[in-house]
Amino acid sequence: MSGVLSLSTYPIKKPRHGGQRRITAFAEFYRSIGLDFHYACIFEPANYSNEDVGADDLPLGGQDREFGDLPFVGDLLSGRFAGESDVALEHFASLIARLKPEIVQLDHPFLWPLVARLRSEGRYTGKVIYSSHNYEAPLKESILHSVGVSQAKVRLVREAIVELERACVLGSDLIVTVSESDALQYRAMAPAGAAIRVMPNGVDRMRAPSAKAVSEVRSIFGDKRFCLFVGSAYPPNIEGFAELVAKGGLFFTPPEKSFAVCGGVSRGIFNSREYGRFVVPNSDRVHFFPDIDDEGLNALKALAHVILLPIEFGGGSNLKTAEALVSGKHIVATPTALRGFEGFANAVGIDYAGDARGFRAGIMRALNAPALVLSAAELAARDVLYWDKAFINSAIAADVAKLLA
Repeated sequence: MSGVLSLSTYPIKKPRHGGQRRITAFAEFYRSIGLDFHYACIFEPANYSNEDVGADDLPLGGQDREFGDLPFVGDLLSGRFAGESDVALEHFASLIARLKPEIVQLDHPFLWPLVARLRSEGRYTGKVIYSSHNYEAPLKESILHSVGVSQAKVRLVREAIVELERACVLGSDLIVTVSESDALQYRAMAPAGAAIRVMPNGVDRMRAPSAKAVSEVRSIFGDKRFCLFVGSAYPPNIEGFAELVAKGGLFFTPPEKSFAVCGGVSRGIFNSREYGRFVVPNSDRVHFFPDIDDEGLNALKALAHVILLPIEFGGGSNLKTAEALVSGKHIVATPTALRGFEGFANAVGIDYAGDARGFRAGIMRALNAPALVLSAAELAARDVLYWDKAFINSAIAADVAKLLA
């Protein structure tokens, strides 16, 4: 049976953040068209427990003299380790020898040095798919600027990623992006006629929450309306909420629980200067769910009145936007949050704002509005946002068949 080996820079054994969920969706897609799927990564040990890591995942090792002291560059360091370390080379070469994949898929470009070395040494001769989650260089630049990294270092990181991503684009047989805007960037790098496909982010079909999970949410929020924000510990998520919602205090809402904040973003928001300035009154209004399971998250999504998308910068597109759109709830969003979902820019129930004053006003309008009711036509239009429909509509199955022909 034909097989796909997917490689990236974090484990997916317990998919939580958007990147993990996208790779998991690809795994289900490949299996649905009769292909074996296997995943392996190089991961940062400080970020994951033993329970998170798969049997073929390799911890990042070594020291990088150029960028080793910088935050948020573990993915870049993983790629350098992958391409330079004999330990990494032998680990993945033996994996390829065992699995004999006909396709290697790179989720993100960072492990390209590994694939290039495997090819140059004749240890992998099959096809390569570059599955992009973001156009990486400007995104990394924005993140590093936001945490105070020097301009000189930021420029070096950007240049390294531009070079890496260009090599990945030129060396891949198929390039898959999350948005048309990202595809435009890759078309500018790629030779004429290169196979570039847009496969938008999607969402799993949500199961009805259990009575127990609903009861637990009710024990916190009662029957009151509340806003839901879900995100990973990703700087644009933390900064968006801190700047557009929490800065100056949450005094625009009553002193009762009005915000559910879920996922890795929770600790970042709580520790932010903007939230901490009014930590006591803010905490009267916010309940954090840093380690919530899918059952509890389903209950929060089912009972929330408003979904918040306070994303001011970043790349690619946000799975949380697709989740918000299919939820049938009021949405308060920045225009940036709809990147990759521009076809829904005028969808009913979305209130846009690009600054804190407008965003907070949008929250109050949504909290005071009746529950959103979508028509049958509106629900049908949003059905394309589920992963199964997204894969069908993208025609990726035909692209993969051509690679295997």
